[in-house]
Amino acid sequence: MRTWAAPGVRADPAERERRRRSILARRNRDALTAWLSAEEGLRMWQAGRLVPDRITAALDMNGLEGPQVDIDCGTTEPDVDHWELGIKYPTWEQFLALCRLTATPISFFFREPSDLRASETTLVYHLPAKVLRELDRTPVTAFTREAIAATLAGRDYTPVPVQTTLW
Repeated sequence: MRTWAAPGVRADPAERERRRRSILARRNRDALTAWLSAEEGLRMWQAGRLVPDRITAALDMNGLEGPQVDIDCGTTEPDVDHWELGIKYPTWEQFLALCRLTATPISFFFREPSDLRASETTLVYHLPAKVLRELDRTPVTAFTREAIAATLAGRDYTPVPVQTTLW
C-alpha cells in the first residue's frame, strides 16, 4: 500500500485508509462468491446458519470497529454489536455489505469456529497473556431463534438485553 500521495508528499491517514479499503475490495472482488455461490449463501442465510463469531473474526482481521461499521453495513448503532452477540440477525443486504466491507467470502461466515484454543497451540510462546485471553474467549456460535425469525419475516427486532451474572 502506498503511503505517499505524490512524490515527496505523504498521504493523510484518511486517504491511506481509503486506499487500503480500495485495495482490499479490488483484490477480493470475487470473494463474495468464492466457495459458495450467492444462491447457496442465501439458502444458508435463510436457514439461520450464519455464525456470529465469524462476524467478529472478520471485523477483527480488518481492524474495523465503531459506529462507521454499522453505517457501512447499512444499519444503525449498535446493530453490528448485536450481530456479534447473536441477538440480532442481519438482513441479506446487510450481510452482503459486511462481506464487501471486510472483503471476506460468503462461505467464511458459515464455518463453525475451531474448538482449538490459542493457549493449546505454539501461540502460547509468542503472544502476550492478554492477547491469549482474548483469543481463548468462548465463541458465540449461533443466533437466537427469535432474531432469525424476525429478520426473515421482515420485522424490526429489538433484542432483549442479555442478563449476565457473576457466580
